[in-house]
Amino acid sequence: MVNLSYNLSYTLKERLEKADSLRKDILLTPLSQKTELQMRWDNLINRTYYSLALADNPLTKPDILKILTSYTPENEISRKLTTQQQDVMGYKKSLNYISQNWLVTQKNVALKDVLILYDIFCKGDLIVSQSQLTEVLSYVQANEDHPIIKAGVINIGILRLQPFSQGNGRFSRLLSYVFFYKMGYDIGGLVEFEKSWSQDKQTYLEALRISLEAASITLWLEFFANSLIIQLESVLKKIQNASPEHLGINASFWSLNDRQKSIISMFDQPGLTITNRKVQKQFRISQITASRDLSRLANLGLLFSHGKGRSVYYTKV
Repeated sequence: MVNLSYNLSYTLKERLEKADSLRKDILLTPLSQKTELQMRWDNLINRTYYSLALADNPLTKPDILKILTSYTPENEISRKLTTQQQDVMGYKKSLNYISQNWLVTQKNVALKDVLILYDIFCKGDLIVSQSQLTEVLSYVQANEDHPIIKAGVINIGILRLQPFSQGNGRFSRLLSYVFFYKMGYDIGGLVEFEKSWSQDKQTYLEALRISLEAASITLWLEFFANSLIIQLESVLKKIQNASPEHLGINASFWSLNDRQKSIISMFDQPGLTITNRKVQKQFRISQITASRDLSRLANLGLLFSHGKGRSVYYTKV
């Protein structure tokens, strides 16, 4: 069994309380829908960029922005993506899957859930026994610990175990988000911790080295909690100043036309799913126009897309 013992040190307890206070302030600060969408989009780009940068993906933030804003599920099969571009799409799809399937749920994270998420993200293989990975998951979920502790423990647990043939670092970060979302600590989709690691990679690598060698992971949890505090302080400041990053996106990206607004209103019917063909028929538009409308709504975080190619359908977030 991988050793994941820790204690609730004074520093760790203090940082958990600080993070909780910031979370409360963020959730209680009024925020317009447009600004919230912009900040969630900025956060998606940052999560993807900084996590992949830690794995030495050479793509720049504008590169990633271009990939994600031009993507449509219908053309995914025909598009020829480089390995680095595939990493971007896999990471984004994984984050979508987490927000869709793990937001505030009582169900435990089981081995099959981990393997499903890994298959979305990466095409490597499990190289340890299933029981070893199950033991780590059981340890993380054995007690009613703080979400930050669970997210930090699963992160270092995967890094210590190295259960897959590739992508363990990136996948450990994705699993942290599973526990944040599962326990309602997603903070409106604004939780993120990789930015400070990527911007000060030397400190991150040193903290990681010490934590992988130490008998206790307490210092890692203190480091992990502090990384979250840094990001939440930045988020709160942006909210208070109503100043999303925008990341070079034209203001028109956030504007919906009347037809797109009507598509959203179609989801007033509970449990509705729609397809490109249904939108074509409803609004008497071409397949390309319907695809652009649906992709824009999905890119803005207003719809979830499911499937590939012609089998794609959409549900409301």
